[in-house]
Amino acid sequence: MAERKERPKPHPDDFMIVTVSLEFRAKPNPKSSDPPPFDTTAAIEYALSAAEAAEYLEKVVSAIRDRRLYGFMTQRAAESHVGAGEWIKETAEDINAEAMARQEREK
Repeated sequence: MAERKERPKPHPDDFMIVTVSLEFRAKPNPKSSDPPPFDTTAAIEYALSAAEAAEYLEKVVSAIRDRRLYGFMTQRAAESHVGAGEWIKETAEDINAEAMARQEREK
């Protein structure tokens, strides 16, 4: 007779949610004549299951160690915009048409 496999019992960690928040705290210098604009999300927050959080936290720690946390944050934000369909690829034809339209308006 074959042994009946039982489902593994849940572990308390299976009920945990890990929230990671990254916030960029900076502002343009009022003494600067032409400070560059912030063209990125200033803060992001992720709520992950405990199983997903370990890998994500390793990526965050690696970014901190490599001094690329800001780049990591902006990359994640960009991936979110693309994944949500908020950003789509702009073709060369789109760019040319926009430039031609702008040129016509300026005449």
